[in-house]
Amino acid sequence: MIHIDLNIIDGDLSLDSLLQPIQLSERDVIAQDIKHRLIESGKLPLLIGLRQPQHIKRVLTELELIIEEDERLVPGTIQLTPNNDGFIAVTAQTRDYQQEGIV
Repeated sequence: MIHIDLNIIDGDLSLDSLLQPIQLSERDVIAQDIKHRLIESGKLPLLIGLRQPQHIKRVLTELELIIEEDERLVPGTIQLTPNNDGFIAVTAQTRDYQQEGIV
């Protein structure tokens, strides 16, 4: 299966120097879809200000379960890793693009 989509940045189309929409393909499409799914879940704001590790772990588990619903990913390979800069790195193995990497 071929995955192609338009690149969305901050809720708007990303355009090239000729003002044409930039396309994404393969893993980048899956990554963008997961990012949008997490934003739309409403769970990310729950992480703001959390200090207790058990509460953070609970929310990360909920996010992982949301990501697990994506049939393009291999179940059990999804990992969420909070970074010191406030971002969460999501890694998983895809069914069509076998190498594991950040999605």
